[in-house]
Amino acid sequence: MGSFMNRFLRPIFLTIAYSFCLTVFGQGLEYPSHAIKLVCVHAPGGSADALSRVLADKMSKILGQQVFVENKPGAGTMLGALNVAQSAPDGYTLLMASVTTLSINPSLYAQMSYQPLKDFTPVALVAQTPSVLAVSPSLNVKNVKELLELLRANPGKFNYSSPGQGTSAHLAGALFASMAKVDVVHIPYKASASAVLSIMAGEVHMTFENSLVPFSRSGKLRPLGIASLKRSISWPELPTIAEQGLPGYESTVWYGVVAPAGTPSEEVKKLNEAINLALTQKEMLDKIKNLSGDPVGGTPEAFTERIKADTLKWAQVIKTAGVEKQ
Repeated sequence: MGSFMNRFLRPIFLTIAYSFCLTVFGQGLEYPSHAIKLVCVHAPGGSADALSRVLADKMSKILGQQVFVENKPGAGTMLGALNVAQSAPDGYTLLMASVTTLSINPSLYAQMSYQPLKDFTPVALVAQTPSVLAVSPSLNVKNVKELLELLRANPGKFNYSSPGQGTSAHLAGALFASMAKVDVVHIPYKASASAVLSIMAGEVHMTFENSLVPFSRSGKLRPLGIASLKRSISWPELPTIAEQGLPGYESTVWYGVVAPAGTPSEEVKKLNEAINLALTQKEMLDKIKNLSGDPVGGTPEAFTERIKADTLKWAQVIKTAGVEKQ
């Protein structure tokens, strides 16, 4: 009974309390009137954290109020997400969510403490980092077409690494195998670094990661293609996998800002405009490029449709790959 009260009645109570306080105390105050918290569902030091901090800095200047980052990693990004879902819908607590948080987790977990499109109001997509298909230099292929020919001629004899079951790299590989109709073996590790090092050590043949630029440009890995539908601004010389014999193939890790459900549309509009303006600024664009990503932006409606489309897409991939719900 306690969990039922928490899950269903707490958000309702917060919305009523917020509306009451706004009516009694908030008249005449222009949003935002004080600091805004941006919750990052990943630990400090990673790509999501770096992206959150540069966005917070730009939004602070645009909105005229401090936007600060609070890291709440854990439970497959669900800890921070639940924290924001249960916050007052007043525009002062936001979530830097990822594709994992909003579109992948519903198919990975039998029970979730939040529902992406019921508990959140999408504000704007910020950036996406496409997976990169890379192979060991010892593998005698120079492009995706040659790799597909090799895999089709040798079913079950080649493998790919990932940081674990249900990770973006695992699902990128599963989608590749499904669309290309090839049989490749998934080798899960416990971290991205281990998954990449395993190729350089000759333990596995290929991987689908989004942090391979330094390894690839040093010659320790051979990048064959990028998993976006068009070439990335961060790596324009690398052809897409889609243009090399697998039309429509796309596997990107995206990040976007959402607010608690019930956040007033005027505040969502102001936040959306601030994010889109931030994405035109050089420092923001340079940071995204350094993270091997591409800026996205756009409307809350477009973000909503992306969440829906990717939820269906990754649900099918997870089912096909036989990933058991946790």
